[in-house]
Amino acid sequence: MSVIALEHPRPAPTVEASAFKQAMRNTAASVNIVTCAGSDGDYGLTATAFSSITADPPTVLIAVNSGASLYRHLIEQKRFCVNVLHADDEAIATDFGGRLPAEQRFGKHAHAWRRLDSGNPALLASSAGFDCRITDVNHVGTHLVVIAEVLECWHSEQAPLLYSSGRYGRFS
Repeated sequence: MSVIALEHPRPAPTVEASAFKQAMRNTAASVNIVTCAGSDGDYGLTATAFSSITADPPTVLIAVNSGASLYRHLIEQKRFCVNVLHADDEAIATDFGGRLPAEQRFGKHAHAWRRLDSGNPALLASSAGFDCRITDVNHVGTHLVVIAEVLECWHSEQAPLLYSSGRYGRFS
């Protein structure tokens, strides 16, 4: 196996942030709620920055803005749950995406959650779910990139909610 060494400091970006953001809007991603049981309550946010890394061992990646209410709790608790929303879950995606303040998100949707053995809240009805233990973190620009092993996962036959070009959607 070869290792690629990156030189630091990195050269200036080759594209402007606004052009990069516009290009990324044309990609499609599943819509997820990332949750964590903090020491003082449950925290969660809507995220599209979620990906599998490898199946052996089962490992995923998320990226969370360092200004998010969930950020500190991820660092402290070293665990989280990714809830892949099903195609009819646009309302909860919007609520956890910032329409509701962080402290009101779980209260409005109190009936929708179950407690996992890890302590994390998980949606009762999700397209898929991944309960995870953090194995590595890296600060990249404005975000915390988190790598985690999957401790438990589940799925349903429901199609996922997607996000592209600033809109929610589904496969047709």
